Amino acid sequence: MTLWPRRAGGQLALLLIAVLLIAQIITIGILAGERQGALRSAGQEHVLERFSDAYTLLDSAVPERQARIIRALTNPTMRLSIDSAPSLTADNSSAISDQLLQQLKLEPGQVRSSIATDDLACIQHHESDHDEDEEHERDDDDHHERDEEHEERECPPTLKASIALASGDWFNASAQPSAPSWLWLKATLSSVGVTAILLTLTVLVAIRRILKPVNELSAAAHAFARGEKVHVDERGPEDIREVTRAFNQMQHQVGRAQQDRERLLAALAHDLRTPITSMRLRVEMLPDGEDKTRLLATLEEMQSLSEATLDFIRGSTTEQYRRYDIATLLDSLCSDLQDIGMAVEYHDSPRCVLQGQPEALKRALRNLIENGVTYGRRVEASLSCSEHNAIVTIIDCGPGIPEAERESVFEPFYRLEQSRSRDTGGAGLGLAIARTLIRGMGGDIQLDSGPDGLGLKVSVILPLPPTGSA
Repeated sequence: MTLWPRRAGGQLALLLIAVLLIAQIITIGILAGERQGALRSAGQEHVLERFSDAYTLLDSAVPERQARIIRALTNPTMRLSIDSAPSLTADNSSAISDQLLQQLKLEPGQVRSSIATDDLACIQHHESDHDEDEEHERDDDDHHERDEEHEERECPPTLKASIALASGDWFNASAQPSAPSWLWLKATLSSVGVTAILLTLTVLVAIRRILKPVNELSAAAHAFARGEKVHVDERGPEDIREVTRAFNQMQHQVGRAQQDRERLLAALAHDLRTPITSMRLRVEMLPDGEDKTRLLATLEEMQSLSEATLDFIRGSTTEQYRRYDIATLLDSLCSDLQDIGMAVEYHDSPRCVLQGQPEALKRALRNLIENGVTYGRRVEASLSCSEHNAIVTIIDCGPGIPEAERESVFEPFYRLEQSRSRDTGGAGLGLAIARTLIRGMGGDIQLDSGPDGLGLKVSVILPLPPTGSA
């Protein structure tokens, strides 16, 4: 089983979803980098502002008040102290130092800073967050989800700064910005999911609407292959309308050509009968004798041969298409042939309804059964139905047909029996006429060896009408 859809609508929808997913993944990847970078920068800016505010308060406060300010501002995420010496021996981050110098209006050398990952501080930071969550926790399931979120939270670097106070002491600060939150990603993914679903549904509806005329055209083409003529309304985009228009024009031209051929054949049949009848009258006036008998036999053979030839050229009848039960038709045909003394056996079959020309089919099957009785003495006929086809099987007990000649026997006037006698070999048109009629209904004929390699097996395959067709 393949995951690739067979229909054009499914293929277009699958391609659209794949392209949409790839595009959204790339977009989210780019957005994630920029968003997380912006959040880190905002967190760092917030920490530096807290450093500046704390320094301003402490620098202008008396020593007794400084201790109270430090206790008030210190928390697990930020540690403040006033010492006689700086905690940083060197300035390791000139960019942060320059920013603090501008905010505090200090001179170079009075600010030292660094930024680095402090694993211990990161662990303590997470533990403090965990403790805060426990205080506000009301539901055990929410608590479990938050614990998992903390475990997956990335650890931001720690900012440290040493700033000289006016009193000569140093203000030492250490803080860890909050880790960038990924909550925005959930909202983004939800938005992308809703957009993808709505867009896919819209495209599926549009594809279904666009391809509906194509499906109607396909059904009409299958009907045309069975010999039916179905006018297709011109709907859909202009390019599909052009194809539909061309199909309708083709049906009209083919129908007109068939009508012209039928008129021509009718005139030809009349013109052939007239001279043959005239010659027969003249021969009848001759004295009885061997020459008269031979001439009459020749004329009769000419008339029969001309009728058979016109029958083949005509190919199909002008019979209207209708629904019929092929099992009933085959049973009736075999009964008629049994009544005239032919060794034909029919096996009862379930009801099978087809759409077509029952009289033309009966004529083709009659040719095949009579051909089997002529060369195989006895014939067995049966009917079976598959998912898409009805199959009529005709098996005789004759010598069969060599595999190399099974296609040639469908050619007009081709006979396996090489004599020119019509009593032994016929005119060579029976199989040709049968296949012409069957193919005109969208079916086909296959030849094979009979059971155990004896006799000939003829399979007539006819398409079943689409489900729901009238």
